Amino acid sequence: MIITIGGTYGSGAKIVAEKAAELLGYTLCDDDIIEKALIDSDEDITENTFRYFDESAGDASISELRKVSSTQKRKMSGLVISLTHDVLPLDKRLDAAMRKVMNELADQDNVILLGRCADYYLAGRPNLIRTFFVNNDEDRTALIMEVFDVSQHEAKKAIAKADKRREDYYAFFTGNLWRDLANYDLVIHRDYLSIEGCAKLLQSVVEIKSAELN
Repeated sequence: MIITIGGTYGSGAKIVAEKAAELLGYTLCDDDIIEKALIDSDEDITENTFRYFDESAGDASISELRKVSSTQKRKMSGLVISLTHDVLPLDKRLDAAMRKVMNELADQDNVILLGRCADYYLAGRPNLIRTFFVNNDEDRTALIMEVFDVSQHEAKKAIAKADKRREDYYAFFTGNLWRDLANYDLVIHRDYLSIEGCAKLLQSVVEIKSAELN
């Protein structure tokens, strides 16, 4: 089975992914693994290019991204006009690289892919479970304060910035809305279940889905 995990910043999605991978004995494809696979791909993606477009720490604002957008132009017609005509745009190369890498990682089976539009690039696979995690603002703020040892004000700022970045990134590469729950098979509220509870829920869903496919 293949599990994709996305979520709002501070929802604990990454921690759940780690716990679920441990319970299931799955390979977790996190930022480091996906970044290395992209840079090692044959699409000539450099580390600087990856960092520029990165969903969590990228240097480009959405207005800057639109200036090099061919994907945006194709998928959100009329919204953007590409300003690059003489070279293959960075976003198109990265889009192709991400699609290829996500599918190569998914072909290994028994993997969990974290973020980076994996749900979009792998859509249509029968053995795919697309999940999205949300949590209330109070718990998200508390988690960021604890993990990064920052003030409440700083944590709230970080959450707003990260969520906006993820929203822009998802729209830019997929043409879809990041928070549209129709994009996902399973939406989990972290204030309803603990980290371990969420991981066990994923384990149960994997068992049920696997049985239905066999």
